[in-house]
Amino acid sequence: MEGVAIRTGPLRRQFKICLIGDGFVGKTSIRRTFMGKVFKRSYIATLGVDFAQKAIMLKKKPVYLIIWDIAGQPLFQGLRRRYYEGASGLALAYSVVNRESFDNASKWLVEAHGFMGRLPPLVIIGNKIDLRPSHSEAEIVSYKEGQAFAKRFGEELNTPSIFIETSALTGENINDAFERLTKMMIDKAAGRLIDTAKRIPSQLRQDRPTPITDEVAASPSISDDVASSEAASLFSPIKSERAETSAVLPDSGVHEDPRQQASIEIHNLRTELKESESELSKVTSDFDTALLNLKNTVHVKRIMYEHLKRQLQQTRQEWSEAYEEYVKTNERKEAWLEKRNKEIEAIRERMKRAETD
Repeated sequence: MEGVAIRTGPLRRQFKICLIGDGFVGKTSIRRTFMGKVFKRSYIATLGVDFAQKAIMLKKKPVYLIIWDIAGQPLFQGLRRRYYEGASGLALAYSVVNRESFDNASKWLVEAHGFMGRLPPLVIIGNKIDLRPSHSEAEIVSYKEGQAFAKRFGEELNTPSIFIETSALTGENINDAFERLTKMMIDKAAGRLIDTAKRIPSQLRQDRPTPITDEVAASPSISDDVASSEAASLFSPIKSERAETSAVLPDSGVHEDPRQQASIEIHNLRTELKESESELSKVTSDFDTALLNLKNTVHVKRIMYEHLKRQLQQTRQEWSEAYEEYVKTNERKEAWLEKRNKEIEAIRERMKRAETD
């Protein structure tokens, strides 16, 4: 059917995750540790948003995660609405040695719910557990408190949620947090994919080519019985009429079986096909990774541009209003000075007349 494109390859699993929470709870360090980069004890606060991409393997299949590290400072609150768009999962982080960040965690969920409606799968992360021993009981947030928080809000917001405590410094449970969140996102996405498949017309499903997978590429393109018979023909005596005839001809030489030639050719073509498909898969993956990174960059820059454009318009309006106020104030000043100067001059004139008299 013209105009209808049907994907024949395996679906690429790509998920956007928004990493949210108060500033200085370790969100950027969590992201950097998960990406395999060295932990930094001091860093510049995230400016608006930053993102990184990583592929993880689940059940021997790659899953591509795009992690958006959203700044927690109130300065960027106006931008955050756009950053939630298209998110498949949320990772809400707080510091276990900063009770205020834990108290504000509910505000972040309320904000996300207001921007997104029903929330996607959620992981609540209690970070900086390596600092617990150096703080008093009154300062720290216990494991039970965090667990109860995740359970309560997961039920109230009707979204899958898990709770985990981590240390971006030591790397404890960082990978586990994202892997568990990824599994929840895959489970949710699988339900949507099934519903989508049901909506494909039956005639399209029947005409749909068989997807090319690694298993298909590695297997023979002919039946096992035929392959076995061809393999057997390489080692068994040939009892065909042609073989008997060639044996009695004085100038016959060696005659190869056409089936043997075909089998060798099929084997060579199969090897060539597998190498080509492997190369195609690698190049496609490299391009997809680069394009996905650029797509996120373009998206962020567009949001920042729109925000700066609004700020520029607002600044221009404020500038215009301030200038008009300046002109009016200066006019009032000039009028007042002129009036006062006249009054002073009149007083001087009266003084002169008084002195003359």
